[in-house]
Amino acid sequence: MDRFLFIFGIIVFFISFIFFVMNFFSDFDSTLMVGSVLVMLNASIAIGVSEILMKVKNLN
Repeated sequence: MDRFLFIFGIIVFFISFIFFVMNFFSDFDSTLMVGSVLVMLNASIAIGVSEILMKVKNLN
């Protein structure tokens, strides 16, 4: 489960980062920029939770 969260977080983070960068080079809506930032935050939380799960798994 922790490895899936880590891979999922990395993939989602990079996809939303691409949309975030595309906002600066084209005429996208500002709501798309805010949405991509929120998705990047969500992906970062998923990566953090996977790290915590890996640490807890190694304690037992």
